[in-house]
Amino acid sequence: MNRDPGTENAVDSLWNGKDDRSFVLLDLHSHHRERRRHALRTARSRHWIDSYGDVLVRALIVDVTENGSREEFERALTQKGRDHTIVLVDVGGYILVTSERRTDVSVEEWIHSSTPPGVRVTAIGSAALRSEEDDLMRAIDEARTTAEIVHQLGDLLPSNRAEDLGAWRLLHAIGGDPELIMSASPAANELWRADPTRRLTVETYLDSGCNVSSACATLHIHRTTLYYRLESMPDVVREALADGLKRSTLHLALKLLRLWNGAAVPAAPAPTEPRRKRPALLDRATI
Repeated sequence: MNRDPGTENAVDSLWNGKDDRSFVLLDLHSHHRERRRHALRTARSRHWIDSYGDVLVRALIVDVTENGSREEFERALTQKGRDHTIVLVDVGGYILVTSERRTDVSVEEWIHSSTPPGVRVTAIGSAALRSEEDDLMRAIDEARTTAEIVHQLGDLLPSNRAEDLGAWRLLHAIGGDPELIMSASPAANELWRADPTRRLTVETYLDSGCNVSSACATLHIHRTTLYYRLESMPDVVREALADGLKRSTLHLALKLLRLWNGAAVPAAPAPTEPRRKRPALLDRATI
């Protein structure tokens, strides 16, 4: 992309002051791409951000309950992290850009140790900045999205890194329309309105790749109990589990409903259930 000389000259003239660090940091997440690119080049050339090696962008969502606490938190992050992290003020929180090789402690621990009374960090999402990138915004956007997902789902997620949450990020991009679920997967709609134990059983079974041993270990139940639960599902659910495309749609629809509802459904105690013959739909399940 060709640079706009007018934009470059305006930025250069703005940054010629004795201490222009604050202007550079503001421009790192400016609405203007050329300003962002110029700011990132400057931050790298001044060694505020590593040009190579692991650089992680973290988005923080914070809840502030006391006046002055936000400013105190910002000062603590800026002062304690100056050797390895630059701090950008963001809507509803902060963006942290950390050169990972410079840190000798867990960044998450450092963040929480810097948090004063009256501030609660409710979610952290991260994304890697690639060495060949000349613009910080892609990583910032992915970190923000990941933080929103972490805020909604918490411990249900395997990590808070964007790279590990591709499916959740894809689902996050879908607008919330319950009618979509009802038409695309009647089985998911049925399970979401059903007893939580049924919903958890099917979701865990699908999460495990329909591996009976893995699903039973996660649910802490005997495989005979799992067979019984699946056999006793409503017809629309059994039909979806027996069909490849409907099964995939059911799985994604359940995850989408979790995301829209913003919290994991707690596991219900397993009831005592009689032994039943293995249902036909599981005859070829991976054991």
